[in-house]
Amino acid sequence: MTLIDVIQVGVLSTNCYVVRSENSLRCVLVDPGGEANSIFDFLDRRILEPELIISTHAHADHTGAVAPLISRFSTCKFAMGAADVNAASEQKFWLKNMLGDFQNPPAPDKHLKGGEILTCDGLDINVLATPGHTSGSISLHVGSYVLTGDTLFRESIGRFDLSDGDQELEIASIRTVLFALDDDTVVLPGHGPTTTIGHERTSNPFV
Repeated sequence: MTLIDVIQVGVLSTNCYVVRSENSLRCVLVDPGGEANSIFDFLDRRILEPELIISTHAHADHTGAVAPLISRFSTCKFAMGAADVNAASEQKFWLKNMLGDFQNPPAPDKHLKGGEILTCDGLDINVLATPGHTSGSISLHVGSYVLTGDTLFRESIGRFDLSDGDQELEIASIRTVLFALDDDTVVLPGHGPTTTIGHERTSNPFV
């Protein structure tokens, strides 16, 4: 059984997800965008240790707490979309300034292109290439869940007007990759409430 908890972090209320197998004390952190101390507190209370950190894309509100987490958990690895690696090291000043506690992330240990299966103590994470919000945006399919970063939200989609965004590519990623999943797949977005693939297929006005 897959267990997924969410910690909302930063001024943009980024959903940082803690993903693990039932009864495991090893976990995967997805999109730790800030407030490292809040993430530390959550992990400490549950005696959890992250084995892998994944950022669904390069933006600062999804990478801002990676550095302090790696500093504390020295054996933890960091992964992100290969096409976003350079952008992660060249963050926009206005976004870093808005976040306040942003720290530059380290170079990723894994450059993901889609199609990979990442494992953590019995947990399998399927990496899906879903470019459009950024060129290296990825989604993560875990059991009956898909973590979509800023690609797909409840009845909305991620911005495509920032540098490296592409509206047509983002909509294509949603229609051809995410909508290929079962209707009852639970969508866990980078911001905002959960939804399902079936609901978005019929109710999302953007796609």
